[in-house]
Amino acid sequence: MVVEWKEREHDAVDAMALEDEACMDALRDCGLKKFFLTSYLRAQPELLQFIVDAWDIDDQVFCLRDQTLELDVSDVYFITGLSRRWARPILTGSRPFGEKMGEVMDRVCPGAQFRRNSAKVDIATVPDLVLEVILFTITRTAGVQVPHEASKNHLLQAAKCLNPTLFDWATTMTTNIKRQLWLYSSLLIINNI
Repeated sequence: MVVEWKEREHDAVDAMALEDEACMDALRDCGLKKFFLTSYLRAQPELLQFIVDAWDIDDQVFCLRDQTLELDVSDVYFITGLSRRWARPILTGSRPFGEKMGEVMDRVCPGAQFRRNSAKVDIATVPDLVLEVILFTITRTAGVQVPHEASKNHLLQAAKCLNPTLFDWATTMTTNIKRQLWLYSSLLIINNI
C-alpha cells in the first residue's frame, strides 16, 4: 500500500502571513512560529514512505538495519522547532466545556462558517488572518485528516494562542505522530502488505 500525501493547499494565506508582522508575532508568542516556517514533509512522499515502512508497530520504534531508534519529544522539538515546555494543548477528544460549537465560533471567530456537511469551522472563512493562520497551524500540528476544518478544541486552543502564552506543542505532536504511524502500519498489516 502506497501512502499518498497532499501538498500544502493554502500557500496564498501563508504568503500573506509571512508579510504580516502581527501574524508572525502571534505565532511566535504561542510557540508555533518555527513550526509554521518549517517546510511540509508532505512534499517528500519517498521520505514519508520510508518512515512509515521503518516503523515497528509493536515496539513503537523505528527499525533501521540492525538498530532501533525511539521517537521522543526531543526529536520532534529538534526537527520542528515546536516548544516543549509549559502546558500541553488539548487538540483531540472532548473537553468538559459548557459552550456549544456555534457559541464558541461566534465568540472566537465571528463571521466564519461551518464546512459543508460538517459541524466544524471552514478555516478559510475565518475573517481574521492571524486566527486563520493559527488554526491552519494547529490542525497541521494535530495531524488531523481534514486540515481545512477546525473543531471546537482547535478554536478554544486558537483563542488561547491569541494571548502571549507558550504551549508544549512538541509533546502533543510526538503523540500524534506515533498515533498516525500506528494507524498507517495497522492499515498495511490489515491489507497484508
